[in-house]
Amino acid sequence: MGQYIHSAKPVDVLTFFENGKIDPIKFRWNGKVYPVKRINKKWRANEGSQKVYHFIVESIGPDNYELRFNSNKFTWQLVQVA
Repeated sequence: MGQYIHSAKPVDVLTFFENGKIDPIKFRWNGKVYPVKRINKKWRANEGSQKVYHFIVESIGPDNYELRFNSNKFTWQLVQVA
């Protein structure tokens, strides 16, 4: 089972935006760049008045990462490493 990070960490994400589509391309966490090889799952959730997009992505190695994009604040966070 995945391990949640004690509090979501802000991350820099290179993102592809087109016609309402949002896809992470790569992200930087702890000084390392992780290319997104595949998006396994994505969904949108409303958190109060905020629209938040979640992505479960594969990168290098065995881990999957849950990234969260807040479209109101235009910020990304790393939520979980599984």
